[in-house]
Amino acid sequence: MKRLFKLIPAFLLLASCKNGKSPNRLKYTIAKDSNLYIQIYRTGLFETNTTAYLTDSASFSINLGTYDDETCYIDCLLKGDTIFAKEKKYLYDNNMLIDTMQTAETKMYSLKALKKLHNFE
Repeated sequence: MKRLFKLIPAFLLLASCKNGKSPNRLKYTIAKDSNLYIQIYRTGLFETNTTAYLTDSASFSINLGTYDDETCYIDCLLKGDTIFAKEKKYLYDNNMLIDTMQTAETKMYSLKALKKLHNFE
């Protein structure tokens, strides 16, 4: 019986780490510039988190991050060859007004480098 109580937390931990990109976990896709797309997937044990992937559907797919979509979101902006992926958080609870957003993290990617990698995460 004690062994069972040790296995249950281990199972829950492993199940909550599953962040697969299976079609049944896809929430929606956002079309961006230059044939780029942000694919949003449900993740976690109870599918309460969200993981965003940037892809062009032919050359690459890169994980932009995992977040709670009730408190923040990830968006991308393309300037020349550079892609800026910004995680924005709501400052006041779930108030979704633009002036209540704060950029928590910004990642930069080179579009040419991503296409050369042929990396699919």
